[in-house]
Amino acid sequence: MRDFEVINENLRHALAAFSYVREGGETEYDDGLSLVYSGVPYGLFNTALITARLPSAEMNFHQQVERAEEFFARRAVPWSVWFCDEMLAPEERRRARIALATRGLRYTMDAPGMIAPELLDPARELPVLRYVRVGNETTRNHFSEVMSAAFRVPMDVSKTVYGGRTMWHSPMVGWLGYLGNEPVTTAAVVSSPDAVGLYAVATVPHHQRKGYAEAIARFAIEEVGTGQTVLQSSNAGYPLYVRMGYRPVSRYFVYIKS
Repeated sequence: MRDFEVINENLRHALAAFSYVREGGETEYDDGLSLVYSGVPYGLFNTALITARLPSAEMNFHQQVERAEEFFARRAVPWSVWFCDEMLAPEERRRARIALATRGLRYTMDAPGMIAPELLDPARELPVLRYVRVGNETTRNHFSEVMSAAFRVPMDVSKTVYGGRTMWHSPMVGWLGYLGNEPVTTAAVVSSPDAVGLYAVATVPHHQRKGYAEAIARFAIEEVGTGQTVLQSSNAGYPLYVRMGYRPVSRYFVYIKS
């Protein structure tokens, strides 16, 4: 399996965790498309991920978007399309932009897909935090609050997604880093056959640039053992991940249909 395929397969497992948010959540996975319905009316948590190279003899990008649109229209929720540029042939990338625009999907973000066979040693001494696994109501609420503050997700949406018990029965394992009794940073990991994925690395704004994100990221990864790890990086996090030993191998794009 090529590096970008390892990243993509782990992301598929991570996005599937959102089907645990509410009873009635669903996943469908076949023919090169992974569909996840969370039950939450927020596009980033109802996802269509391209999982096979396009175009193929049987399918092109336009047809996959059409399948996704039909799936989410039946559930009457906003939704998003996620794809790695390496999954699309060069000419198909151009056609993909047209297919997205004609169906009213708007560009939301893009991020490098990164991989590290193993982490480099820290370049500096990391801060000491108290780590607690997300599970009880207090930790679920704290995780929701940090995610909302760091990523500007509306608090009610963040609590709906991360504050319920069922989310943490998914393959996603979440951690909080506390400074004293104050929750200051988060991270989550998702295991797939070929890698461990790092997600939801966030620090409340007034505590950023103090090393807390790196500290909790390393802790969360070490808790599931050493080995190959993957992630999709924000612009702010990119220099940190390079220092930790990650290298970019692909780029992800996300488009939302409101």
